[in-house]
Amino acid sequence: MNLEKANRPSGRLPDQMRDVAFHLDYTNQAEGSVLACFGNTKVLCTASISDGV
Repeated sequence: MNLEKANRPSGRLPDQMRDVAFHLDYTNQAEGSVLACFGNTKVLCTASISDGV
C-alpha cells in the first residue's frame, strides 16, 4: 500500500493526526472540568472535591 496516496474518508493522510482541542472550565458545576476533542470524539472530564470521607 502506498501511504502517500492512501487517504481516509475524512481526507487525512495516514500519518496525519485528527484535530485536537482542549476547552478548560467547560462546566461551572465542578471545581475543575475540561472538554477534550479529538476529531469527532469528545471526552468530558470533571473533578469535584468534598470535605470528609
